[in-house]
Amino acid sequence: MRYTSSVDFLVRKGGSMLEAINTKELKLMDILSIAMKLFVGNLPMVMVVVAFLFFPISILNAMILDRLNIGVQLIESLNTTEAILENMPAFKDAALSFFQNYLLLIAMYLFLEPIGVISIAKIAKKSICGDPIHMQEIIGESMNCLWSVIITAVPYFFLIFIAGMLFIIPGVYLGIIWTFYVYAIGLRQKRGWKALEYSMKLTKGRFWQTVLVILTIFLIALGWDWIFGTVKLILPQHIGTDILSYTLSYIVASFASIALTVLFMNREVVLLGERQVKEYTLDSTIDEDNK
Repeated sequence: MRYTSSVDFLVRKGGSMLEAINTKELKLMDILSIAMKLFVGNLPMVMVVVAFLFFPISILNAMILDRLNIGVQLIESLNTTEAILENMPAFKDAALSFFQNYLLLIAMYLFLEPIGVISIAKIAKKSICGDPIHMQEIIGESMNCLWSVIITAVPYFFLIFIAGMLFIIPGVYLGIIWTFYVYAIGLRQKRGWKALEYSMKLTKGRFWQTVLVILTIFLIALGWDWIFGTVKLILPQHIGTDILSYTLSYIVASFASIALTVLFMNREVVLLGERQVKEYTLDSTIDEDNK
């Protein structure tokens, strides 16, 4: 028997994705259905974000990982205490380079990637609400969120790191309840602890449902990544191949960001009573007149 989501039902009745999100708490298949429609319908805009934000990050990612691999190989070549003592200056340089590049990698994941995620989230929200999508405006607004991302991501990382060091379960728990902190920054202009707190409100009483959605999205993305991963098997081993592979992964990750945006907006309605509305009432009126 074919599953029919509430989204498909509303569309047949002349409704919209916005109405679906505002009507009731969405099930997993509803979220995925909306996310797929948004991903396909806004693919050109998604590709603009990939080109202007995720592609440069892919280049940086490939360069950093390449340097990390060189450092690891050098350290591994000094596989005995005697070899390390004989080549102490080289060992210190390799260890310092590895540490510096590892910090750069963490900073990229914590500070730069969220800017792209926010851009994708803004595209998804505007599409759902029927607002006009201006890419220059979206990317500019997302980049302006950098400081908010930094002051939120730093405590996020250290608290999860400390919790994970003490015992892995608290670290995983914090990671789940703070799933929406980037979306709180980009879509609700929260920052610091307020962004983390806002995310906690959207997972309150919905912890395991959140885990299910995240796990499902992860498995879908993993499947797509596995397909795109054949690029590395077909093309020669080269930093350009790595950049292409990372860029394709960010396209897949964009679908995940859209799905979490849908969940974020629906949770705002269900748990906080924040009904989603169009930002541009004039455009909304015109749409109603043209129906």
